[in-house]
Amino acid sequence: MEPVPRSPAPSQNALSAGDFLRHPRVLACLERLRKHEEAHGKLVVSDVLDAAGHQYVNLVQKGGGVLGVALVGYTYILEQAGIRFLRLAGTSAGAINTALLAVIGEKQDAKSEEILRHLCELDLFALVDGHPTARWFIKQLIVHRDFAGRLKTGTLVLAGLAGLSIAGCFLGLGLKAEYPWAAAATPIAFLLSGVFLGLAGALAFLGNRLLTRFNNAGLGVNPGNYFYDWIKDRFEENGVRTVSHLNRKAETGPELHLRGGRSDANLRNLKGDVAFIASEIVTGNKIQFPKMAGLFRGEAGIDELQPAGFVRSSMAIPIFFESYFINDIPLEDPVVVEKWEQTFGIPPPVSVRLVDGGLLSNFPINLFFNPQIQVPRLPTFGIDLDDTGSAAKPPDDGFWELPVYLGKMLSALRSHYDKDFLQQHAVYQKGVGKIDLSKFNWLNFFLKDDDKKELFFKGAEAATDFLLQFDWEQYKEDQKAFRQQLYPENPHQA
Repeated sequence: MEPVPRSPAPSQNALSAGDFLRHPRVLACLERLRKHEEAHGKLVVSDVLDAAGHQYVNLVQKGGGVLGVALVGYTYILEQAGIRFLRLAGTSAGAINTALLAVIGEKQDAKSEEILRHLCELDLFALVDGHPTARWFIKQLIVHRDFAGRLKTGTLVLAGLAGLSIAGCFLGLGLKAEYPWAAAATPIAFLLSGVFLGLAGALAFLGNRLLTRFNNAGLGVNPGNYFYDWIKDRFEENGVRTVSHLNRKAETGPELHLRGGRSDANLRNLKGDVAFIASEIVTGNKIQFPKMAGLFRGEAGIDELQPAGFVRSSMAIPIFFESYFINDIPLEDPVVVEKWEQTFGIPPPVSVRLVDGGLLSNFPINLFFNPQIQVPRLPTFGIDLDDTGSAAKPPDDGFWELPVYLGKMLSALRSHYDKDFLQQHAVYQKGVGKIDLSKFNWLNFFLKDDDKKELFFKGAEAATDFLLQFDWEQYKEDQKAFRQQLYPENPHQA
């Protein structure tokens, strides 16, 4: 096991890394791993190692909004167990942790503690950077489960009072000649009618302005500029300013060797990389950044693209965040045109509109499937944020309100493609650890500090449970048997 790093003392005003790492629940996870090593020897999870004895795996991280805090807890435990990450892939929240693991320090370094410090400094509510009215409305809708019902009731009450005041105007005008009380009540009815009509006009004006802003801003409530600047700063402080920098950072690592006397020649085709998934909705295609960056710029102009934009596009939850655009695609560049034809069978558009990769692949574990390899040199680990029992649970009477309907529809879209792959390649489930987050709402950007810690602890505990049951030798045997069944005529071994 890795030595537990020293953390700064907790701040009186904000969370610090020590509030997470020194908590008894995290320390209990490390103690479980230590006792397992004492009883059974060092955990073996891979045949690919560096000179320091770190074991390398491929890692895929699932998207899930603010639930991504749990991913950091999971990777922290993996790193403390001496595990490092050769190839990385993620979507949405998974893309954020993937990006930070890829760019911070060197490949052989533990990164999760530094990532945790960045998250402690990050105000999640600041990511909701839209109009103040929209921010207030989103907060009420997410934090208060009965807000939609109260809003509906309040609207009906106000509409009823407005109707009564207008009716009172007509009634008072007709009766004031005969009844003194009607003469006295009529001005009050007119005053109330004016107030209600003025309020309705103000709300209509504000609603129209917000709708116009929404339409002009890429059909998103929040611009996403705060997050873009935040992730760009993290990239730049680690020397990643261009796509070329990102590729080199992801590929570069220490010299590796194989366990058990297997020939190191098998490492020649093994190198690191990173992948962020986004959904391109102009042409309806899944985009893998930075691998597919050549679709949008020629070779000479590839570094015109901002790598932080790859992560920003992957987490652009539709409606919640504005789309991310890449404009001025060089339609005259024959290389770009050829790549579009080869990849999607269509000519390139002038611009593309990118949204949350989770619409098409929220858990892109299929990226690391290689049918040419019979016996894996290293496993593919996946971190599944399991929020299937969380918000938007349908009521027993079968009546679904709009938030429930939209939540279930989005959930189906986010899980179908990857679920289909795992059903056909069930052996990959052996490397997937699930974090039970059924009590959390993935869109709750207003998490309290205790909720953030709970997410981290759940991630740490899930990683510990996974490592203590993972059997590397059995994993290899299962993968070998699966590949022989699928490709009996292609018995390559690497």
